[in-house]
Amino acid sequence: MVSFWHVVMQSLGCGGRQIKMSPKNVVLITGCDSGLGHSLAVYCHSLNMTVISACHNANSEGARLLRNLKDPKRMITVEVDLLKPDTIEHVFQYINDFLSINKDYQFTALVNNAGVMCFGEFEWQTSAQFEMQINVNVLGTMRITKVMLPLVREHRGRIINITSHCGLQALPALGPYAASKAALRFWNDSLRIEMRQYGVEVINFIPGSFVHLSNISARQQDHAKVMLQAFNEEQRQFYFSYFKQFNNYLRVISGFKAPNQFNDTYLLEKFRDALTSTVPRTIYIHEPWRYKFYWILFRICPAPIVDLLTVKFCAMPTYDQIMHSTQQHKNN
Repeated sequence: MVSFWHVVMQSLGCGGRQIKMSPKNVVLITGCDSGLGHSLAVYCHSLNMTVISACHNANSEGARLLRNLKDPKRMITVEVDLLKPDTIEHVFQYINDFLSINKDYQFTALVNNAGVMCFGEFEWQTSAQFEMQINVNVLGTMRITKVMLPLVREHRGRIINITSHCGLQALPALGPYAASKAALRFWNDSLRIEMRQYGVEVINFIPGSFVHLSNISARQQDHAKVMLQAFNEEQRQFYFSYFKQFNNYLRVISGFKAPNQFNDTYLLEKFRDALTSTVPRTIYIHEPWRYKFYWILFRICPAPIVDLLTVKFCAMPTYDQIMHSTQQHKNN
């Protein structure tokens, strides 16, 4: 049971002491093939922890790099697909057996990082695309958490849910993704209250935007082709120029990147506090000054102004811009 003063210290943002990690501290991190998940796995390994890295593909470049780290006994890669319950049950059984053999080890944390993203206005996205984002980001995270909760509770570990700024402020062309992250945000808060009585911390960690360093949007151009193929004739004629330029703009984030590009010392320090503090905050937000400035405006401005600010914040092509540019080109 968490004490009253512990809760007060959390609410005031008063950090406790840092727990020194050792190989006897076991952490499970999902989505370790690339991006933030890969970096968190490497970082936890550097903290001397035993890391169970859940990769979507155990033969991916990211998984191979993890297995090649020094002291590979502390870096265990497993294949987990959040849409396949049998793979979730497998990783649970693996960890449960591992802890049964190594009785002095402790299951310290479950880090729910895995997620998928698809850019595109809601009318463009197919049902398969928006259902995929809900199924992976929300239901998949819930599935693995439900299976792992008995171990978390038994070891008085903690759960760190990686959400998004999109869960705080919805953005255009990311409706289903934002909906999934907002759902995670409220589920996280509910779970935090439920698990507090068992001495389990549940933490919302918002890492900021680094989509250009991640593979979360690697298949964006493939998604765009699927959307275009699903358009009816009216949609194809109405959206074509805008749709084309919108996705050309996104080419910079498309394609697969090296899994070890991410390196943000300040973010990793915040993650360490979430992972090792005896009094972790309930929410950690990592953001540049530009984000902070916009969040202040979003809170104080009326909805029509917030809508305009959101478009400016995203800095992505809009229908009006493209149509105006096309008309000017025709006139010239």
